[in-house]
Amino acid sequence: MSHDYSENILIQGSAADLLRDELGWEVVYAYNTEQLGETGTLGRKSYKEILLARYFREALLRLNPWLTPAQLDETQHLMEYRLSTASLLQINEEKYFLIRDGIPVTVKKPGGRTEKKYAAVIDFQNPDNNHFLAVQELKIHGDLYRRRTDIVGFVNGIPLLFVELKAAGVDVRDAYTNNYTDYLDTIPHLFYYNAFLILSNGLESKVGTLGSKYEFFHEWKRLREEEQGSVALETMLRGICKKENFLDLLENFILFDHSGGHTAKILARNHQYLGVNEAVKAYEARQLNNGKLGVFWHTQGSGKSYSMVFLARKIRRKFSGSPTIVVLTDREELNKQISDTFENCGVLGTARAGQFIASSGADLLDKLLGNPSFIFTLIQKFNKTDVEPIYPDHDILIMSDEAHRSQYGVFADNMVRLLPTASRIGFTGTPLLSGDRITERTFGGYISVYDFQRAVDDGATVPLYYENRGEKILDVKDNPEITDQILDAIEQADLDVNQQDRLEQEFAKEIHVLTAAPRLERIARDFAGHYSDLWTSGKAMFVCLNKVTCIRMYDLVQKYWADGIDALKERIKSVSQQEAQELERKLQWMQETEMAVVISQEQNEVQTFQKWGLDIQTHRTKMEKRELDKEFKDPANPLRVVFVCAMWLTGFDVKCLSCLYLDKPLKAHTLMQTIARANRVAEGKSNGLIIDYIGIVKALRKALADYTANASGTGSADPTVDKEKLIARILELIASAESFLTDRDFALQALIDAKGFEKLDLLKTAANAVSGLLEEKKTFQTYASELIRLVKYANREDVETDVRQKYEAIAAIHRLLNQKRRTADNVDLMVEINRIISEYVQIERAAEGIIPSRQFDISKIDFDLLRREFAQAKKKNLILKDLQDLVCERLDRMLLNNPSRIQYHERYQAIIEDYNSQQDRANIEKTFDELMKLVQSMDQEEQRYVREGFSSDEELSLYDMLFSEKLSKTDIQKLKQVAIELLQKVKARIAELDHWTDKQETKADIDNLIRDTLWNGLPECYDELSISEYRQKIYEYIYTRYKNAA
Repeated sequence: MSHDYSENILIQGSAADLLRDELGWEVVYAYNTEQLGETGTLGRKSYKEILLARYFREALLRLNPWLTPAQLDETQHLMEYRLSTASLLQINEEKYFLIRDGIPVTVKKPGGRTEKKYAAVIDFQNPDNNHFLAVQELKIHGDLYRRRTDIVGFVNGIPLLFVELKAAGVDVRDAYTNNYTDYLDTIPHLFYYNAFLILSNGLESKVGTLGSKYEFFHEWKRLREEEQGSVALETMLRGICKKENFLDLLENFILFDHSGGHTAKILARNHQYLGVNEAVKAYEARQLNNGKLGVFWHTQGSGKSYSMVFLARKIRRKFSGSPTIVVLTDREELNKQISDTFENCGVLGTARAGQFIASSGADLLDKLLGNPSFIFTLIQKFNKTDVEPIYPDHDILIMSDEAHRSQYGVFADNMVRLLPTASRIGFTGTPLLSGDRITERTFGGYISVYDFQRAVDDGATVPLYYENRGEKILDVKDNPEITDQILDAIEQADLDVNQQDRLEQEFAKEIHVLTAAPRLERIARDFAGHYSDLWTSGKAMFVCLNKVTCIRMYDLVQKYWADGIDALKERIKSVSQQEAQELERKLQWMQETEMAVVISQEQNEVQTFQKWGLDIQTHRTKMEKRELDKEFKDPANPLRVVFVCAMWLTGFDVKCLSCLYLDKPLKAHTLMQTIARANRVAEGKSNGLIIDYIGIVKALRKALADYTANASGTGSADPTVDKEKLIARILELIASAESFLTDRDFALQALIDAKGFEKLDLLKTAANAVSGLLEEKKTFQTYASELIRLVKYANREDVETDVRQKYEAIAAIHRLLNQKRRTADNVDLMVEINRIISEYVQIERAAEGIIPSRQFDISKIDFDLLRREFAQAKKKNLILKDLQDLVCERLDRMLLNNPSRIQYHERYQAIIEDYNSQQDRANIEKTFDELMKLVQSMDQEEQRYVREGFSSDEELSLYDMLFSEKLSKTDIQKLKQVAIELLQKVKARIAELDHWTDKQETKADIDNLIRDTLWNGLPECYDELSISEYRQKIYEYIYTRYKNAA
């Protein structure tokens, strides 16, 4: 190799030049030139010394002029002293706090008293008031060995920086395995004070800390967040060794985490350092942005919890006034996890996290009225609405974890009202998705973005690979035998209307097919074979559709896992000796592997699972008696597989988790947080694997597209919302709902003013007041549901307190009205339907792509039979009420499909009004008969599209909206063609757009498409004014019907 391209000249020399010429360090080349002695080159008396006493004592006197000679000696002695029994990392931790916080010195006071005063070792406020020295080729002697290091960096004589360099063609890992690890054994005292370890070959560089495995050394690619990044040594030196950065990192971005009974030294990654400092700038300017610091989006797995710790500690250290930091979460497990992290990293001092956790709403209020350094609380603890706002004499900073979830609802509103002067910052591992406007309005725009791809590129997370192993389910909808059996089961179940609603929801989700026994059997067998083939890869999480399926899948996997062990034993008998040794290790691994179900508790779960023929108590015992979370996080623990459906999908980090098996539809934030379970960096882990049994690839692409689309954080407001019109509509809806209640002798203000049980009683009274007749309940729910939707788009400060109180009361009534629908119990019937489906469902391998969504027809009602049964029934009022509910829901669907069918709704209302006016036995019979006739005419209407020559009800809907009485036969045919063509164009265009209703430009795109199609296709008898009116009607129809289309 040419001398000019050698490690010493090209790499080490260039690094030394940059440190000296650009960064202002003094540089000394010590190879065969260092003179020992107090007046020598570095002031060392021997090559064993690694604390440069000359520079150290000069700095102590410069920073602490009050030191006497005796105190100066005492300070140096404390800095050099170590316990012989302490480990290297224990020594390093002790020295770190002396360097950061100062060395305690004995000061004599009058009267013979003594006290401790801290002598500063480094001036963190004024970098130039410190001596920065880089020594090349420093000779260091150990007890038995002698070594020469490439570069050691000293600040005030303290060796804080170690740089090991390799030639450009040598792998950086060699610097770790061949040099650094050797120095740990031969000259360990070099690392007593060390803060930063840099390894580089000039082209690629890594930085880490004492005790870190090579996998946890990371790159330093950017000086500013928006840069693309470079892994070259010069970027790392500029980023870390610039004097201001060096001292900032040393003071504020090193942690000693004592979690799990062992110590890990943590240095902030490049993205954490840049992001936290952006947040610090925002905090400094908090008065200018109304306390909204912004949203801190660093993708799942990139160290968000540590970023919160770094930010909290820096603000507490660098800003006067002792701010109280409120760490906000929305789940108990997250609250415990983040508070434990703060405690284990020493940020809470010697106190335990428990004393800072708010145990109730009242306890939270007491803590806020004091001045604690930290408060950890659930958003749900902000449950007091009748308290005065708090105006403390100190700053309060609210750090909201998983901010995309915790800023919604009444508790968040209570928090804002209670703490009007508090600053707020939102942390999230997923971006603000297209429909999320409240997060941005609560916290402000992005202050730091570290997205999924950049995290993988930087090595902060591992790549995730996707494998589709889904099964194709053969269609069962046209099987008359299965339809009859399901109908028989439904008839025998004697469902009430709420159970019928629940059944319809279950069928729409295809749960009965997705949980059919043949499908689960096939997946369990595939999982057992697939995961056992990956036996060296790490742990696995299997995400099931629901709790019952978790246990069913667990039981099936146990069977096929045992079969796999038996098959492996047989195989070992017939293979070569070498192969047998490998298979024996796999066999031992399979026999040791333990699996567990992790699901939350619910009432009556024992009976629910018993109806499915399952035993929940064995699993519940394991969940309650053991610490499954700690066992699963331990790479050496044989608990290697967990079956979950909701728990552990978010906020639960397992670095050794490599395989995620998905058999549950997930979307948006939940999907991205779930798949991120497998992207954590761990020793020996090169990637994570997502195995898809359900077909989530479309949702995955959609969520990832949102990541990309929102990463820039451009646009701070929702362009589709006219604020004045929005607030006016909110006020109008509240007034309508309040007037509606008043007309039924209920005063909304009484509910607002009530306390305790009186409020609960009035809430029930309100719900009862609007439930007298079906159309009354529907009218109120229409007001309430639109109100709830619109309030999401309003800033909190846009709505006066009294208005918000009325909104909250109306929303509470609405929730109570819908409560029964959500809890309807169909367990027995669903078990029976699952049995029927399982007998008929057939599975075949999917070639690729997504399993299409299916609709399952359970046939029509036999109205003649229903009439005969009604004639014999005793509780005719209840039956009539159920029929009203069914007719009303069917009308809702018909009107959604075709708004021009309003005459059916009017006919229904006339029947009900007539019934309400004279509720006698004869009228009940008459009403029932009229409703039956209405249903039959609705049947005919729903088939009209076929008679009109259309292929779908949607085409007929557009035709009806465009229809005019003055059309000729030729015009009618032309109009039908326009309706067909328009629907095809609009649906095709919407399919190309992502969340088309979220952006003004995409909404305008659809509106213009409608306009152009109508102008070019409609008969000449349509004038400009009528086309404009039809265009508006059709756009509103398209917006309503396809609002959520991907």
